[in-house]
Amino acid sequence: MPSSLTLGKTTTLPQKNRKQILALALLSSTVIFVLDAFLPMGIAEGVPYVAVVLIALRSPDKNDPLRLAGLCTILTIIGFSVSPPGTEAWIGITNRSIAVFAIWSTALLAMQIKEADKATQEQSSMLTGILSNMPAVGFRIDQNGVMYESMGRGLARFGIKDFTAVGRIPLEPSESITQEVKNGTVTHAAFYESKGILQGKPWWFLNCLCKLENGKQDLIGFGIDITDRKRAERRLAMHDAVSAILTTAPVITEAYPQILQAICDTMQWNVGILWRMDYQRQALGAAAIWPPYSSQAQWMSAQTSAWTLKPDVGLAGQVWDIRKPIWIEDLAEYPKDPRHQIALDMGIHAGFAIPVLLAGNTRAVLEFFSPFPEEADDTLLLMLSNIGFQIGQFIEREHKERRLATHHSLTNVLAESSDLTHASSMILEVICDNLGWDLGAIWTMDSSQPALRCLNIWHSPHLQLEAFGKASQESTFARGIGLPGRVWKSGEPSWITDVMADPNFPRASAAAEEGLHTGFAFPIKSGHDILGVIEFFHRDIQKPDKELLAMFASIGLQIGQFIQRTTPLALP
Repeated sequence: MPSSLTLGKTTTLPQKNRKQILALALLSSTVIFVLDAFLPMGIAEGVPYVAVVLIALRSPDKNDPLRLAGLCTILTIIGFSVSPPGTEAWIGITNRSIAVFAIWSTALLAMQIKEADKATQEQSSMLTGILSNMPAVGFRIDQNGVMYESMGRGLARFGIKDFTAVGRIPLEPSESITQEVKNGTVTHAAFYESKGILQGKPWWFLNCLCKLENGKQDLIGFGIDITDRKRAERRLAMHDAVSAILTTAPVITEAYPQILQAICDTMQWNVGILWRMDYQRQALGAAAIWPPYSSQAQWMSAQTSAWTLKPDVGLAGQVWDIRKPIWIEDLAEYPKDPRHQIALDMGIHAGFAIPVLLAGNTRAVLEFFSPFPEEADDTLLLMLSNIGFQIGQFIEREHKERRLATHHSLTNVLAESSDLTHASSMILEVICDNLGWDLGAIWTMDSSQPALRCLNIWHSPHLQLEAFGKASQESTFARGIGLPGRVWKSGEPSWITDVMADPNFPRASAAAEEGLHTGFAFPIKSGHDILGVIEFFHRDIQKPDKELLAMFASIGLQIGQFIQRTTPLALP
């Protein structure tokens, strides 16, 4: 009976020729009958017919031993009748009865052997089919815990092209199990996992080790490739981790570093970088990296080098431009990225990046790198794209919540204030705090001349903006001049992407001194009348936000109604 690990390659055994076997059996039975017929009774007897039944064991038909046993029984009886006398009749009958018993005992034993052989062949065929068609490996381990023989299609995971291999492969048990093998204490099946990396591709096997039933000291094992399952578990763990972060994080700025860490940890990638647009430099800037003190992350994010990553250049730049995820198998061989030489020097290879989209525009790019070249994982990219979408939804929800909070707070301020002079400082502070703007100013009509004069100005306490505040306090704006005058003239909110580059911004030098760039303003209106203008500034360059301007157009009407309600009527 063949050993379960010495089946060799999957080959089909030649079919036994039943006709030839039956012909040999019939010839043998004929020879025995002729001898029995001519020799004296009691000498030949019927015992030689047992050989005919044994010949039938080789027949592929499991019932042939029974058929030939019946034939041999008949020939034994006939032989008793025709053979010449040689002993007493009762002795001949006894001997013939013993011969018939031997024939049928042999036939029944042959049937059991054939059934057992068939079961063994079925089991061997099953194991051969498993090892030939599934990503599995069968192996032997000697009494010292050393693997010395293996077979199966799963060997391809280790770069072995043959179906069988002699020698050690990376599925040997751990030290604790090996010690049990050496001590001979392995009594039941021992399960363990093996993992490794081949040509940058991680793999996992689930293995079972057990003792053979023949009492030998060697052990037999079976390993099944669970790489796809592990990858799926990693993806699911990554998705759950990011979803949990987005559920509990109060603001996106706190969520980003946690997301980078979660993706790097669950996917076991070395570097994670968050890119956002730096409009002052017109280049992408690394807003967060993981690990924070990693030299690889710092070099790849330009924090310790002089190069910049422009939109549509490099991995992150291309993702920013096309708003779709990209996978690079080996960044060292990707000349479109200015970091390809740095990647080679720092041991960085595979990389992928996903966009964070809001209203169809790229708000950020998440970029990750691996120390090994890896082929694109389309399933992972699809899941990461969904994560980018989730982050975009988080940002949108955060914006809406902040704007609703701003509107609610302003309503409370106006309800609790007696006039605009009393409310102005709180109005500016509420808007700057909730929406993250650095400085705000309120302009009202100067009763002595047709011009706008600064009523109040407020800025974040941690910023030093005295120069711009002083310039605003000392300025007045006629209709159409400067940002306040522009809003006065149009009666509509206005946005300046960079006030330093705007020719109609008289305070440009003061803004440059303080590092202020983006500004927007909206009118305070009562019906069609302009009662004043409120403006805000930020040190970063930001693109126009139409939804924000529409919201402040509504707030401008609300403040105008407040002014009308709190202004005493002039006596006739």
